[in-house]
Amino acid sequence: MKRVPSSVTIRDVARHAGVGVATVSRVLNGGRQVSSRTRSRVLVAIKQLGYRPLAQARRILRPHAGMVCFLLSNRNFLHSLHARILQGVESYASAVSQHVVFAVLHYDATTPPDRIPLPPILRERGWVDGLILAGTTYTNFLRRIESIHVPVVAFGNTVVGLGAGEHLDQVRFDGAKAEFRATQYVIEQGHKRVAFVGDTSYPWFRERYEGYLEALRANGLEPIACTSPHEGGYTEYGDWAAPCLLSITPRPTAIMAGNDEIAYGLWRTFRRLGIHVPDEISLVGFDDREEARLMDPHLTTISVPKELIGESLMRLLLEKLERPGTFLGERIVPTELVVRDTVKRL
Repeated sequence: MKRVPSSVTIRDVARHAGVGVATVSRVLNGGRQVSSRTRSRVLVAIKQLGYRPLAQARRILRPHAGMVCFLLSNRNFLHSLHARILQGVESYASAVSQHVVFAVLHYDATTPPDRIPLPPILRERGWVDGLILAGTTYTNFLRRIESIHVPVVAFGNTVVGLGAGEHLDQVRFDGAKAEFRATQYVIEQGHKRVAFVGDTSYPWFRERYEGYLEALRANGLEPIACTSPHEGGYTEYGDWAAPCLLSITPRPTAIMAGNDEIAYGLWRTFRRLGIHVPDEISLVGFDDREEARLMDPHLTTISVPKELIGESLMRLLLEKLERPGTFLGERIVPTELVVRDTVKRL
């Protein structure tokens, strides 16, 4: 029996099939300038020799690679929001016999698209069928992905800089609508001085701030806001904002925090200063993280269906694979106001 070389090259495949190297290359890259008989001969040679790497060959021998990439951009760790979105992606993928590979990428918003380094899994065409974007995604990376022709869908709430005329297949929730509903609820509890806390240089906080402003306008109330950038994490942002809010006269009676971590920072500082929530000041978060139920009292917040977002992203990507070149638009998932113990009725 003929021994198979330990490292088979494209030249070995060409020699085994009785064709030129250029012909093998055209077959691997899906070129149509090859007869069906020659193509079959090349594919048989690839199988018999066990040619590696087989990314392109697998794509030819099977309609799809059966693998998608979940790419987390510009985050140093997997935030619980994205962790549960990934859980939803993986859960649905397993149900339809797809595999999910996780990758991380860091780049700057000003980096030219062709200078953004791709993760290894994306450098060679054929390893993955499509890409799911999460984390903070800038439009220069979207241009970069266009150049390698990989189907892509995104968690739309964390895409930064997408223009009104630009198209992106995405799954998102309506942060403005959710914040409007939560602010309206607080106003209905008798609060007239309602503040918002969140760095609106981030688009997800800016969207929520717009919903807050709309609710105040609808009720003839004046906004009170702490929206400037500040160094540190979200919890530290709440720590920093608390004294600013307390210095306002008259003091706000309720605060809409941009997310649960900011709410926790506010609650922690208030507690240290001897100010009781909700007896002296009411508090509402956003996201419904696990920590919201660990606070004392339990935090009233907006629940985001994270696993459903992941499942919807996977469904949307599979639909794109079935309908290549078709723009499918955005899918909106619902949010829910979860009323707990941190809003006092005046």
